[in-house]
Amino acid sequence: MIEENVKIHDKFQFELKFTYQPEEHTGLTRYSVDTYFFLPKSLGISEKTYAKNDFYEDIQSYIRLKTPSVLLKNIYNGENSPLKKLEDSIDKVSTLSSAQNSTEYEYRIKMLCSIIKSAQRDEIAFIQKQAVDKDIERGVFHVSESLSEIMKEFRKLRNKINVSSIPPKLINLYSFADEYLSIITNEARHELYETADKSELKKKEGLAEAILKQAKDEISYRQEIGYPSIPSEDSDNETMIFRRSALKKLIGRVLFLNKKTKRAGTFAEQLLFGFAAALAMAFATFAAIMSKNRFEEVTLAFFITLVIAYVFKDRMKDLLKNYVSIAIRRIFADKKTRVYTNLDQKIGHIRETFSFIEESELPKNIGIARNRNYISGIDDGVHEENIMLYRKEICLISKSFGKIFPDFRISGINDIIRMNVSKFLSKMDNPEENVFLPKRTGYVKIQGSRVYHINIVIEYSTASSKHTVNCFRLVLNRNGIKRIEEVKEETISARLPN
Repeated sequence: MIEENVKIHDKFQFELKFTYQPEEHTGLTRYSVDTYFFLPKSLGISEKTYAKNDFYEDIQSYIRLKTPSVLLKNIYNGENSPLKKLEDSIDKVSTLSSAQNSTEYEYRIKMLCSIIKSAQRDEIAFIQKQAVDKDIERGVFHVSESLSEIMKEFRKLRNKINVSSIPPKLINLYSFADEYLSIITNEARHELYETADKSELKKKEGLAEAILKQAKDEISYRQEIGYPSIPSEDSDNETMIFRRSALKKLIGRVLFLNKKTKRAGTFAEQLLFGFAAALAMAFATFAAIMSKNRFEEVTLAFFITLVIAYVFKDRMKDLLKNYVSIAIRRIFADKKTRVYTNLDQKIGHIRETFSFIEESELPKNIGIARNRNYISGIDDGVHEENIMLYRKEICLISKSFGKIFPDFRISGINDIIRMNVSKFLSKMDNPEENVFLPKRTGYVKIQGSRVYHINIVIEYSTASSKHTVNCFRLVLNRNGIKRIEEVKEETISARLPN
């Protein structure tokens, strides 16, 4: 099963996130993901101006394990809760500060923070989908109370970790985790406040006041402890944002996977290059032998013949190498990435290929999906586009996922791709144009926005499932990305043939 999400990361980058889940009862699970980019030709992005290296420079890829799913209430309740297991690991490391105990403690505290971040995000998203006010009210109250309870229980561990038998590095890690949790739980409280404020809850006033008090108390706690991440109306909050980012990277490292990437088909390419050189040398040798048989003495004609043979040998070698490179790139992927856990356990590999293709090479279902929106067809012109294809083939070793962590079930990996569109903006027109609106006494000049559409069609499949196609539209102007729209199935009924 594949889950995908497309969103804006910042002004010049958008993010494609795929979640790959291994199928049970199979040794290997194989996925195929084809992403088609339909670019207006006016952007000047083509095979001649935008090479493979340009594309791979413009994307950043992150691969990490999917965070284990735990309900907020189960994070601090019970003997098998993540908080209880963290407490047990602190007891072990305070008794014996061995490498094994220290590693377990680091793993437990980072995993706890990651689980809390994922759980609060999922539960808030669930609340926001509810249609009944009582369900929203109950959900907002439950999440806000659970977060307060989690922080209270977590901070009870400070007295256990802050002892002389525990190395300072591990004590500092607890402080970093405490500050990180304080930041992310306050971000969750802001979302809860917005959710309560937008809904027609009878107890909205009381809920909002309680959430605001919790958030203020959290900031006061950070000030009291001496954490630098204090938001202020009178500053640019540089320290706050920097520390939030740094702490996120430190804590999230427990789920990130190691990658070993190399260019695919290198051995075959070098072998065929040698064959091309041999053919060229054979031609030159044959020309030299034939010349010697024809000319009994070393004459000017013999000399010229050898020079010509040498020149054609070099040209033949370069020409054959060019054809070999093209053939190799069609047969082999551009890159092959082997994916490992932090314990160097291989869990799969990913092959990547990028190319420009002609409209005639499009599969029929992709062509139909591209034409889902009639207005876009007029705007960009289906026949006035260059088409980029980014192909990924993913192979997961299913049995390895049960062995990654001893007490958490990992259901898959997240493959996050961020693409920078800066190179696509250089040939765009001014982002604003004048529009003249007639009134009773004349015309009024108003501003209009000049945008460009990049249509993205994603097709994915597994060996055991049918192909699924989803469509998105990236709307941008010379200042960067404006928005991303999903192209829904219902918008195409008038366009599809019967």
